[in-house]
Amino acid sequence: MKILGIGPHPDDLEFGCGGTFHKLASHGHKISLLVMTRGSVGGDPKVRFAEQERSAAMLKAKLYWGGFEDTGVTVTRELIRAVEERIEAVKPDMIFVNYASDTHQDHRNVAKAVETAARYTKNLLFYEVPTTLDFNPGVFVDIGPVINDKVALLKCHRSQVYKTRVKDLSIVESAKAAAMFRGYQDRVKYAEGFVPRRLLLDHLLSCK
Repeated sequence: MKILGIGPHPDDLEFGCGGTFHKLASHGHKISLLVMTRGSVGGDPKVRFAEQERSAAMLKAKLYWGGFEDTGVTVTRELIRAVEERIEAVKPDMIFVNYASDTHQDHRNVAKAVETAARYTKNLLFYEVPTTLDFNPGVFVDIGPVINDKVALLKCHRSQVYKTRVKDLSIVESAKAAAMFRGYQDRVKYAEGFVPRRLLLDHLLSCK
């Protein structure tokens, strides 16, 4: 399959679906990442660019940038068209994007734009990030065998590891806690959870 992951900022995709993407890549599926901003409000954009490149390299993924301004992403024709163009180029079988209910305006607006741009894509799933609200996943991926790989992807974003806004809490600890909670919901140790907008099981079962 061809997979397109879309994130508002560097490290969003790794937190929400890094384990799933590692499993998909290890099975030969092609991963593309579209990161809409360079996260300049959260750090030096050159540093964050390099960090995201390292993470993409670990996944052997193609990395694309949206070129939008951090904290200034709004739902516009330009934003929707930017996503549509990447969908047209990649022709993904499955798209992952952050869940729309979120305290961060960029996250809300990217999710809304992607839902419009991906209206003809058969498989569209939403992942969670630390600022997600009201997330109730019904689809899970067991990431127990690749939890250390997920951690390695997150550690690529060195400048962000302790920027959780919680004293002495790292993004790695936060991600592992979230994965353990989602795992408990699906009766495994570690999992990533997703809310499907559309999920065509026949299509997934036909992929080898």
